[in-house]
Amino acid sequence: MDARASGGWNQVSTRASGQRTADHRQGSACLQRLRLAVALCALACFAGQGQAQGQAQGQERDWAPARPMRLVVPQAAGGGADAIGRIIAGGLAERLSNAVIVEDHPGANGNVGVEVMMRAPADGHTLLLAYTSLVALNPAVYSKVSYDPVRDFTALGMVCDMAMVFVASASVTPNTVPEFIAAAKAQPTLYFAASSGNGAFSHLLIEMFNARTGTQLTHVPYKGEGPAMQDLIGDRARLVLFSTAASAVAQVRGGRVKGLGVTGARRSDQLPALATFQEQGVADINESFWYGLVMSSATPAPAAAVIERELAGAGTSPGFRQALSKLGCTPLSSTGNSLATRISTDLAKYSAVARSVGMRID
Repeated sequence: MDARASGGWNQVSTRASGQRTADHRQGSACLQRLRLAVALCALACFAGQGQAQGQAQGQERDWAPARPMRLVVPQAAGGGADAIGRIIAGGLAERLSNAVIVEDHPGANGNVGVEVMMRAPADGHTLLLAYTSLVALNPAVYSKVSYDPVRDFTALGMVCDMAMVFVASASVTPNTVPEFIAAAKAQPTLYFAASSGNGAFSHLLIEMFNARTGTQLTHVPYKGEGPAMQDLIGDRARLVLFSTAASAVAQVRGGRVKGLGVTGARRSDQLPALATFQEQGVADINESFWYGLVMSSATPAPAAAVIERELAGAGTSPGFRQALSKLGCTPLSSTGNSLATRISTDLAKYSAVARSVGMRID
């Protein structure tokens, strides 16, 4: 190869090498710009996420009722549910600086009240007082129930838990549970057992009592615990009733009805002289009754979060807790999640009991 050819090759080689160097520099610059763009994009995304989270948290903090709220109590006025509902309404009203109006809607062991709540706008302004039989028994004993307590409710928290008090009208002469069992067996048609309605928790306890003691008490369903208690006070028949402590304590203390026993594991602080079923030798009737607060599952999360938080805050107030305790209801500190778990477990438990005693309402 001659010098010119060699020089020409070298020139081409040099030019090619220079071109590669330039291309490399351009590629590096492009790569750096690409990396910078990716970094800026990621930073923007993180900033957007943080802003969205901040906005969501701000919404939870900033949500407030725009008008008076409703607390639907699915039982008759004058009963234990009504009394507890009014305590809850007062506590929330103070925390939210907003009126909370109690509405009593009895019927079908609470099903009527649930439908009232479900028909209301799901905007955080309508609450429902929930309790054991409403969420853990109705779906098991009613052939048609318009709600699923797990799917259709947002649980906000439990409020209190109480034993049931076995009370009797004045014309019931026995003074203890064993004495009453003996009398009821001797005269099976003489005594009647009131309840707050077909399928109510008090109805379930009557069926459990009959099955486990060999008695045959005739069940008399009422439209709520209040009307049932009024008939016991009026002594219109030889009636007994498994009453919530909220409804029974004042009546037993005042001598208007006779206390025979308590279903809980320990004696009631409000009725310390009244022995439990277990202490009286009657086993396997050791049930308690709880109250809590729920709302429609369609309610926006920020509204539900505020009400759950303020319900928990009300539960720490000494005055709130004292008011519940006076009704025989032990105050509970609970989250929405813990209430949701209790609903699921009790639904399975009492569904099995209802099936075993043949409770079914068409």
